[in-house]
Amino acid sequence: MQELAGTLLQPRSAERCDIAPRALLQIADDGRIAAAGPGPVKAGKTLGGPGCWIIPGFIDAHLHLPQWDRRGIDGLSLLDWQERVVFPAEARFRDAALAEKLTEDFVTGLIAHGTTTVAAFGSPFAEATDRSFKVFARRGFRAVFGQTLNDVDCPPGLCQEADEALDESRALAARWHGAENGRLNYAFSPRMPNSCSDKLMRGAAALAKMLKCYVQTHVAESAAEVHAVRQRFPDNVDDVDVFAETGLLTPRTLLGHGVFLDRNQRRQVAEAGTALVHCPTANQFLESGLMDYVAHRAAGIRIALGSSVAGGYELFMPQVAVACLNTAKTVKVHAMPRRSYTVPSPAEAWWLLTRGAAEALGMADRIGALEPGFDADLLVVRPEPWIAGLPTEQQASALLYTLKPQHIEHVFIAGKRVSK
Repeated sequence: MQELAGTLLQPRSAERCDIAPRALLQIADDGRIAAAGPGPVKAGKTLGGPGCWIIPGFIDAHLHLPQWDRRGIDGLSLLDWQERVVFPAEARFRDAALAEKLTEDFVTGLIAHGTTTVAAFGSPFAEATDRSFKVFARRGFRAVFGQTLNDVDCPPGLCQEADEALDESRALAARWHGAENGRLNYAFSPRMPNSCSDKLMRGAAALAKMLKCYVQTHVAESAAEVHAVRQRFPDNVDDVDVFAETGLLTPRTLLGHGVFLDRNQRRQVAEAGTALVHCPTANQFLESGLMDYVAHRAAGIRIALGSSVAGGYELFMPQVAVACLNTAKTVKVHAMPRRSYTVPSPAEAWWLLTRGAAEALGMADRIGALEPGFDADLLVVRPEPWIAGLPTEQQASALLYTLKPQHIEHVFIAGKRVSK
């Protein structure tokens, strides 16, 4: 039994984030939380202590492993970024040994920033994808991951035959979906509609349904991307309609970005039970646009947050959450006429980073909360001490805006302390 002591941060819902000072959290030998709440601290037998906080590990629900070492390359629009940064970065993964090394760096960097779960895209190369899964397994990381699928409108070295790509993905899913006691899961990962044939999308949807795997892709990320999809699929209303027709719009689908979803598309996504991953730092960095988070949430869409590395430069998920709040404020104050709705609060930001994201990933019974029976995916942090002296209702906000990666002292995934 491992014991942790400190102030517990417990996101309960989008409206409520509880704070419990002078608390004790116990991790059982099976890696699950045995108890969390007020309790006597045994001197010398606990991690944390006075000045420390215990918070759920962060969930990053949209990013790209091959772009890990391409962060912060500014000055490009989305489609130019794809041609000049994304495709060359992925082409390197023909070398599976390089892919394995970069995956080690990827895991090390994310753990150092408090991320304990990701939903991430790999490359179009099956061996590289398999090697990445092996690193995740060895490092004790939690991931939804998959081979990127594209068979049209991409460079020859990355363009796949649909049948071959589907066969490779099926074999990877059979090996890794649900592996490591459920820590690892497979996602069929068509890049976007204008990179995939109808055959590839329908095949990925059918396999994901048969094997009960995830699907991840991109939707309505930029005006240019929306236009390209309409040009390629003139018989469909939009990219959401393409996904619905090909079977990709499901409760286990993660749609990245969604900047330009209109009212009808929001309703369609919500009715399908499909999750949307909001990537505010990437949307701004690539000048794609400002997603209307409040409208998406009001439509009933399940939402998580994503760094969208490397279209997004920011690894630390609390800062991605801050960008979510600031984007919502910007949309509100610059609307004509100015809108009167309430923007999301810091409590909602903590929920999006943890329990809300777990709900979007279909893992709400397992991660995202500091509750007995949940897997112990959590952080022990030592933030600036003055936060504890604030009124309780102000502490979650101050912590969100001022927490830094260097404040993280310990990271646990499934009850095991993992190396920073």
